[in-house]
Amino acid sequence: MSEIRCERCDLIVGLGCDCDSHRAAPRPTRPSSRSRQAGAALGTTMIVISPAGNAHLPDCLNLSESEIRAPKFGWVPDAPPQKWRLISEERPLRATHGNTNRVATRICGNCSEYL
Repeated sequence: MSEIRCERCDLIVGLGCDCDSHRAAPRPTRPSSRSRQAGAALGTTMIVISPAGNAHLPDCLNLSESEIRAPKFGWVPDAPPQKWRLISEERPLRATHGNTNRVATRICGNCSEYL
């Protein structure tokens, strides 16, 4: 099955894209994740930065684990939760690993509910 990404938000069409042209696409519910729980217990989490500048959690339903690799993606391992909450155009987050040219200026809508 081919994953088609929205050019505007970089999310997979049918698995989270909420752009006007794809509004009929269902938004999945997110399963619990051991990696997210382990990170939360330590007060940190990894933030994945997509080519479109969106910040995601590693187990986001909009990403497939196999595609989270440099040079396509960048990431910040062990980021404190306050980093996640501050991501914006005014406070972009630059990747420290993988493709360090990636900069997040938006938070994935699906991921924001879980951190």
